[in-house]
Amino acid sequence: MRGALVLALAGAALSTGGHAFAQDPPSPGDCPNGYQVAFANSSYAGGGTGPGKPGGGGTGTGSARKVNELRGVGCYGRTGATTGRITLKWSAAGKLYDGIMYYQLLDCATRQYPVTKSLQYPNGTKVNYGSGAANVTLTRGHKYQLRIIGQGSFARAVDGAGAIGYFRTVKVGDTPAWMDFSSSCM
Repeated sequence: MRGALVLALAGAALSTGGHAFAQDPPSPGDCPNGYQVAFANSSYAGGGTGPGKPGGGGTGTGSARKVNELRGVGCYGRTGATTGRITLKWSAAGKLYDGIMYYQLLDCATRQYPVTKSLQYPNGTKVNYGSGAANVTLTRGHKYQLRIIGQGSFARAVDGAGAIGYFRTVKVGDTPAWMDFSSSCM
């Protein structure tokens, strides 16, 4: 009986807030020891004129509501004096309809972004997760800070706030931004 329970649990989809994820949603603990972490999960649905998209049509009512159904975790670590590695892993309540997510390094000395990588989904996805990674060249002696940022739309369960969830790079009105910086320069 104990083995059957383990098999049943192993085959079950992880659920967060009543929405199933095809795999474990990313978390800050996914980054290797010694790496910096950036974590974003601010998504929204609803809105006075549509399901989560100000000015859009549909059945959403009231103001936009934060739903935290699109999670992203970025990791950054140095692998040598002039090399490093950056990663981005994301998951959502449902497939993406469209979206773009950037993972960037801010050079703390110059205040410029010399490294920008992206995950682009102009035609959406068939699954509700994705990831990217890159080995990067860094300037000797400079420190860097990781930023993740993105925008797009995704499928979600209908709960009165609309069937479409949204995420965007800037806070507008009562809709949050999907963005985060790692804690410090490294």
